Amino acid sequence: MVFNPRNIAKTEGSFTFSGNINAVAHSSLNKSIIKEFWHNFTFKSSTLNISESDEFVFSVGNVKAISLDGCDYSINIEKDGFCVYAENEQNLIHGFMTLLDRFVAVDREDLLAIEIDCCEIKDKPIIENRMVHFCIFPETELWEVQRFVRFCAALKYTHVVLEFWGMLKLDCMSELSWSHGYTKEQIKPIIKEANDLGLEIIPMFNHWGHASGSRVMHGKHVVLDQNPTLQTYFSEDGWCWDIKKPKVRKLLSQIRAELTEICGNGRYFHIGCDEAYNFELTKENMDFICDYINDISDEMTSLGRRIIAWGDMLLYRHPYYNSNNKYACNAPSAEAEKYMLERLSRDVVIADWQYNPTEKPVETAEVFTKAGFDCLLCPWDKGLSQMRAISDTITEQSLMGLLHTTWHTLSKGMRFVTVAAIAGFESLGTRELRQMRGCTSPLLRKVMPINGDYEKAGWSKREIGDIF
Repeated sequence: MVFNPRNIAKTEGSFTFSGNINAVAHSSLNKSIIKEFWHNFTFKSSTLNISESDEFVFSVGNVKAISLDGCDYSINIEKDGFCVYAENEQNLIHGFMTLLDRFVAVDREDLLAIEIDCCEIKDKPIIENRMVHFCIFPETELWEVQRFVRFCAALKYTHVVLEFWGMLKLDCMSELSWSHGYTKEQIKPIIKEANDLGLEIIPMFNHWGHASGSRVMHGKHVVLDQNPTLQTYFSEDGWCWDIKKPKVRKLLSQIRAELTEICGNGRYFHIGCDEAYNFELTKENMDFICDYINDISDEMTSLGRRIIAWGDMLLYRHPYYNSNNKYACNAPSAEAEKYMLERLSRDVVIADWQYNPTEKPVETAEVFTKAGFDCLLCPWDKGLSQMRAISDTITEQSLMGLLHTTWHTLSKGMRFVTVAAIAGFESLGTRELRQMRGCTSPLLRKVMPINGDYEKAGWSKREIGDIF
């Protein structure tokens, strides 16, 4: 099992089943992907038939729902069935995932069967917004996107941020995608599947730095390596958008519109805005960048969305910070930090990416919350001490949530996606990385069986030769 529910009362016996199962469930669970999950999590030993109910339940047998008592969902497992109960669709889906997490394969004569220990569960996360950021690189295959989204759903994340690194063909400028980029028609089924699994997809596009659509260490540029005549859209080195130009701001607005349409209904849009190298933060430029972000915020607010922006360009490395914690801070002075935070709209959500602090609290988050901003803390796969420092800070300071980042390191970092998900429901305490490895690989096999394809197995396409 991956998760330890907050409240669990074990009772005698177990519910054992195989073959066809008839269930009563809310329409939000009467989806093909939900039935596929059931089949996969039962090791292909059971199929699910659903009769719809108006109530937010998922039940088998004559088992009654138990009260929520302030929790998001409850699960009652008895010897002749179970009942999952919630008050909305997303919580019901999370309860369904918790139920699947408790399935154990057992032998029943010559057949494989599934056993679930009898118990009563009442569960609620300790971090409300549990987000994960996934990059679709030129080397990322479509099945990897689909499997990752499924994986995040099984881990009960609430949001997945999709960032297309030159890998989505857009109408407003063909050069924004490499020739082998994916079409909207290829991506939309994955978005729908995510929504059916209770996930909100957050579109992302960098609006300041990272304008190359490529990692800085390799020198590629998705636009300029295809069409050098578009140089005037960018800074001289191509790394930043030349956002003072009306044609650039118009293009970025068109990109937002296309990404919003493809990603469907949602409450957020991530505009990036980190690591804007060579952009001098003079007073004039600080005024401009704050007005620029505020204008985007006003536009997206009118469409029912809040923008998310990385926080490093707004942060100064204060001397009072814990010397044992290394922070990402790119503002030139404490005065610049104060000035920009005062000018920036409080509708902007700050995603504070801090990958290296090993001791709580992560002090940069308090800079944003004291200034009146909602703040997400954003870990990476650096280690359990860093993850503990970040997740403990989120819960102890009641921050908006967690946004785990994955970047280019999933070939070694997939287990940290599991770690971050667990941190959303319980203190990491004495959890160890080897435990995370042991529950991550079985989960990947269940969410998307690979039918013997070696390169799709696990989280690395090869067992030797990958760069670690």
